[in-house]
Amino acid sequence: MALCKTLIVDDEILIRQGIKHYIDWEKEGFTIVGEASNGQEALEMIDIFDPHIVITDVVMPIMDGEALTKAVKEKYPHIGLIVLSSFSEFNYVRSAFQNGVVDYILKPKLNAESLLNALRQAAGQLGDMELNRNEKHEQTLNEKLRKLYEGNDISIESETAARFPDSVFQVISYKNKADQGTAPIFSAIEELGGSLTTLLSTPDYYVYLWNGRKPLVKDNFSGLLKSDIVCSTNAFHKLFELKDKQKELVKLEKYQFFFPDSTFLSESTLPPLGERRVFQLDYFIDACKRDNFREAFSYLDKHVEQMAHDYQQDVDEYKAFLNNILFNLMVLLGNLNYQTEVLQAKKYAYFQRISQAADVYTANDTVKSFLTDAEGVVKTEKEQGHMRKLTDYIKAHYHESLSLSDIAQHFHFSSSYLSNYFSTHSKEGFSEYLNRIRIEAAIALLRQNDIPISKVSEQVGFSDHSYFCRVFKKQTGYSPSQYRRKRITP
Repeated sequence: MALCKTLIVDDEILIRQGIKHYIDWEKEGFTIVGEASNGQEALEMIDIFDPHIVITDVVMPIMDGEALTKAVKEKYPHIGLIVLSSFSEFNYVRSAFQNGVVDYILKPKLNAESLLNALRQAAGQLGDMELNRNEKHEQTLNEKLRKLYEGNDISIESETAARFPDSVFQVISYKNKADQGTAPIFSAIEELGGSLTTLLSTPDYYVYLWNGRKPLVKDNFSGLLKSDIVCSTNAFHKLFELKDKQKELVKLEKYQFFFPDSTFLSESTLPPLGERRVFQLDYFIDACKRDNFREAFSYLDKHVEQMAHDYQQDVDEYKAFLNNILFNLMVLLGNLNYQTEVLQAKKYAYFQRISQAADVYTANDTVKSFLTDAEGVVKTEKEQGHMRKLTDYIKAHYHESLSLSDIAQHFHFSSSYLSNYFSTHSKEGFSEYLNRIRIEAAIALLRQNDIPISKVSEQVGFSDHSYFCRVFKKQTGYSPSQYRRKRITP
């Protein structure tokens, strides 16, 4: 008697998880050897795990259930097939039965009883399969290895000599993001003469036990795509040491956040760690309050760059630190009376991008993007502040003999720089702005009948009366005397 090997195929992870937890698989005489999210992945896994039964959804991307059942019956006629379907997929189900499906289950009625009945029916049609349904079934070697890897105390040294003839063991995980299945990793080591035994498998993540004459190293995987990554424990020579390897592998896999461009990670490939430095928040805030944002932002940028090399820090804490800094900076800018509407409108997008960042570069680039926007807020506010100082000075001195060179000298600028600055930050040039302020003042004076027009000209800063009249008419459409007679209200 043996456990009946079962493969689950469904593009919905929640469905796969539900199927896995409906029944006590080993107690009922079954074991799950793998999961796939489409028919193409399923065929690759069938080649590897040789399951007795395949449970498959009907509607899936890349290769659907109908194509899968047809391919399985042509190439693997001994495999029992169970189809999951909805009420609206009757034509698919009818076609699937023509391809030799043993049973089908309507998804709305999927439960422990219906699943177990279908499994038993499928197993019953396998001529040489007698289910081991004892409470304490005899575990297969792969199951024992997996339980040992997960931290259980299991002695299996006596039964592994023939299975693992070589002296070197390693546990490696393989994650691929390009829907390639397991073919690339097997191709990478096929000439090394060792063997890979599956400990865990999902559609895009696999854990293997390597047994060979020498350890697997980075160069063995140089042909993998950049989207693939292999993590490897240190080599060991006694199989009982497998018990401690899950924690070692999990720790390495957490480092992937800091090494997204690496296709191979092991302790031997990790760079030395530098001294961990604490972010001086008080210093950062003080620099901002002193209006020295260049110093503050440079300090933050360098600190984040340095943090990116500290691969042993907790990823969630790293992301929380970045989001906290962004939040504090927005509050600080608001308290300093900067216009933070642009930052506030985008803040949740920033927080989400950091929280969902798959690697340290994405998270840090988000911070750099935020600092660029913050610099724009600061720069805009400063430039508007400079313009206010210029315009306030003009409004206070327009009645004087005021020239561009006078203002430039007052603010310690060159005349050409001030002229360009004014034109860049205003819709009008310096002369146009000064004349408009003077004419606005003249209009107020013209409403008073007792002030002669020639006197008005002098009081608003025009030394040439005829020039005043030309400017006034250009801006209002009337001469000063016409304006006074008509009492035109602006």
